Amino acid sequence: MNYNKAVKYILDIPKFGVKSGLDNIKTLLKLLDNPQNNLKFIHVAGTNGKGSVCTMLSYILCEHGYKTGLFTSPHLVEINERIKINNTNISNDDLTNILILIKEKIDYMVDNGFNHPTFFEVLVAIALVYYKNKNVDYVILETGLGGRLDSTNVIENPILTIITSIGLDHVAILGNTIEEIAKEKAGIIKQGRPTVLYYDKKEIFDTINVECVNKKSKLYSYNDFHYSILKRTKKNIDFSINNKYYNYEEVFLNTIANYQIINVSIALTAVEVLIDEGMNLNTESILKGLKKFKWPGRMEYVMDNMLIDGAHNAQGISMFVNNINNLYDNTEINILYASLKDKPYNEMISELKKCNNINRMILTQIDSDRATDVNLLKESCEKLGYDNICPIANIHDAVDYAMQLSREGRMVCCIGSLYLVGYIKSKIKEEDQYD
Repeated sequence: MNYNKAVKYILDIPKFGVKSGLDNIKTLLKLLDNPQNNLKFIHVAGTNGKGSVCTMLSYILCEHGYKTGLFTSPHLVEINERIKINNTNISNDDLTNILILIKEKIDYMVDNGFNHPTFFEVLVAIALVYYKNKNVDYVILETGLGGRLDSTNVIENPILTIITSIGLDHVAILGNTIEEIAKEKAGIIKQGRPTVLYYDKKEIFDTINVECVNKKSKLYSYNDFHYSILKRTKKNIDFSINNKYYNYEEVFLNTIANYQIINVSIALTAVEVLIDEGMNLNTESILKGLKKFKWPGRMEYVMDNMLIDGAHNAQGISMFVNNINNLYDNTEINILYASLKDKPYNEMISELKKCNNINRMILTQIDSDRATDVNLLKESCEKLGYDNICPIANIHDAVDYAMQLSREGRMVCCIGSLYLVGYIKSKIKEEDQYD
């Protein structure tokens, strides 16, 4: 099996299993000698910001010399992005060789009446074997969906659990209320291990706190923090930040995304807990790590006048809109929007309407049976009173049009789906190779 065949094999695996639960991933990992039992984890769940928090912590730990595994999802361009050590993607050879080993175990499972592991279960297994083989010091592990029944929840004794911003997303699976979703996220809290929580609604705190009390998990929670922008450019932000756990007079981020300040507050709270747990972390290296932090697809310029952002729920769109209104208050904005059909696209489009100076709303659909039909998006925009609606069903044509507007000096923001963001990044990477 070569790398291309390995990737095809993984991508062809069904995304969802016959039944939910952890039995299948536990069976697979047992056949692989339970690699998770030899690793130290920081386990992270949440609706928004969890990938950013994971990546910030990875940069911070790497800056201190710790060999750090990082597992996130989804990928934008290539599947290797999900599995990193010291912020470097797993190599094609390592991914292929580990999959060959895992496929033998999968074949054994299927032959003996077990269900075939899902796409995500296979990726979790690849990551855990890889981190064990490479003797990493720590693994920062992001949940895929929810928490309680997520495949990453096979780990038993993380050094720290983190729960980031919680909002309404994946309601068909996780529940229709904030409380139900928070309860699913709380499923990763472990007996006697500390938990960090950022919350913006009392019901989130109440739900998580009950689980922490039941599990005797010390809860480091907060719902407010203070920051002050010291300097802002079109490429970065410089700010002071503090909450009841820490105080930093100056933090520098190579991003224009104000919402990343929330994620910095969570990461820095986690750092204080890790110090309490005995890790040797210092201010200078913490700040150096944050300065190196980068997280593709989040308020990222891919052309001079084109921003992409992976916000894919109403809460994320709201944060994006606030950012854009601060940055481009007097500039006409052209939006390229697509979403998956299981997302609340009416609410998302309603939030986008709060964007100042929208000139044109370009609508498209990703190349997937999970895409929201462009005609439904058009109907939603019409009901909400958008002007200059431009539906282009073919994503290739829509992105070409958006890129042409950008080349003409017009500001374009692409949002609504990480799949849209990934497509744009792939297209630009491909064009750069032939320039």
